[in-house]
Amino acid sequence: MSWGIKIALLYSGFVLMIVGMVTLSMRQKVDLVSKDYYAQELAFQDKIDKQVETRKLASPLRWESSGDSLRLVFPEELAGNTTHGQIVFFRPSDATMDVKVNIEADTARYRKFYTGKLKSGLYHLQISWEANGRKYYNEGRLNVQ
Repeated sequence: MSWGIKIALLYSGFVLMIVGMVTLSMRQKVDLVSKDYYAQELAFQDKIDKQVETRKLASPLRWESSGDSLRLVFPEELAGNTTHGQIVFFRPSDATMDVKVNIEADTARYRKFYTGKLKSGLYHLQISWEANGRKYYNEGRLNVQ
């Protein structure tokens, strides 16, 4: 076999390998963190302001997970005040599993949410809530069994 044929086979093999890699990469599922990430980036300062307000509280917002429920415990200093907001159960591995739940306006310090419908795995909690006309924001992790 001559050198010319060997070089042609080498280049052909390389081209086939590149075409195969491009084909495989085109079939991969790519989830963005959010479809509206640009709009969220513009509103990021609002999120920072909410976190600053949250740090000013004497006691933080807490959550407790047991079985198929999540229990939010609002700070004692806000007891008796109407609180409302939203919880986002953000699933980093699959955007189709993200769940948003509203925190209904109520003066109760404790709120309980059913998490039995969530598929098992890691979720990032994004809790945005309001009380006394001030907005607060907390983040955390929840491992659903």
